[in-house]
Amino acid sequence: MVVKLNNISEHLRRKGDADWYKWKIFLKCSKEELDEIDYVTYILHPTFPNPIRKVSDRSSGFALSATGWGEFEIKAKIEYKTGKIQSISYWLDLSKERTDESRPEVNP
Repeated sequence: MVVKLNNISEHLRRKGDADWYKWKIFLKCSKEELDEIDYVTYILHPTFPNPIRKVSDRSSGFALSATGWGEFEIKAKIEYKTGKIQSISYWLDLSKERTDESRPEVNP
């Protein structure tokens, strides 16, 4: 099973010395693989309010949306319906702006 994370972003505004982005992270895999997953727990940078977030919306690819100004490593625990847990990490890349309709919208 090849489950990967991916992200998209949208530049919102410049605030002070930082550019702010709306971003979305999601699983990238086949529909059959998505159907085997129960939920995903994302562990964000500790500066986020509630940095541990559980997502169980399979139809969105277990997407999580947020806003921020910096890139960081996101850890994810994928819990399968069988009880198996897969841990992966992903570097949030704010330069990955949505450029075509083949990627999900940034809006939640």
